[in-house]
Amino acid sequence: MKYKESGAVQTSALVAVIMTFLFIGSLVFGLSMLVGKSDLQKNLDKKVQAQVGTAVKQAESKKDTEFAAKEKSPVKTYTGPTVYGTVSFDYPKTFSGYVDESLSGAGAVNAYFHPGVVPKDERTVTYALRFQVLQSTYDAQLKSYDSAIKSGKAASVPFRAANVSGVLGVRISGEIETGKQGSVILLPLRDKTIKIWTENKDYLADFDTYVVPSLRFVP
Repeated sequence: MKYKESGAVQTSALVAVIMTFLFIGSLVFGLSMLVGKSDLQKNLDKKVQAQVGTAVKQAESKKDTEFAAKEKSPVKTYTGPTVYGTVSFDYPKTFSGYVDESLSGAGAVNAYFHPGVVPKDERTVTYALRFQVLQSTYDAQLKSYDSAIKSGKAASVPFRAANVSGVLGVRISGEIETGKQGSVILLPLRDKTIKIWTENKDYLADFDTYVVPSLRFVP
């Protein structure tokens, strides 16, 4: 009887030892999983924070770009005298304009456009946008650029206004005047010439985006 009791005690002790080892093993395994999960969570948090930071920067950049675009839109529109073809075109609203329609000198219409206040010194200022209706023929105006084109300082290509496709003119880009880099468009208007240009390459994007596509007139 004592033998049986002793055997039962030994069996119980063995079971207790095994259960203890199993418990310790489970505890160690659980702790290692918890540590691993904590490290994984930290790495995941870092990745999420990096992605959020990138997304915020992209959103801010897009917002700045959209704001800059909105600052130039809606545009203003210039419309010239009916007697001189009712020339019209759009330009950024951030530009101010000064227009002389006094019909004196070589220009029937002489206009200046520039961001902020329009400067008045043609000798030193490179204007964002200029416009003239000249009281001289298209051929005469085109000839005045022969030297710059032949020397390679400027290049010319045929040009048609999208809204007046029946009139063929020319676009000249490069050194359009001594010390002034830009782009000028010449178009015949009966016995006169439409001349519209930017004399500062920093405003070429505005010229091509707003002015050129909107240009229209009555031939």
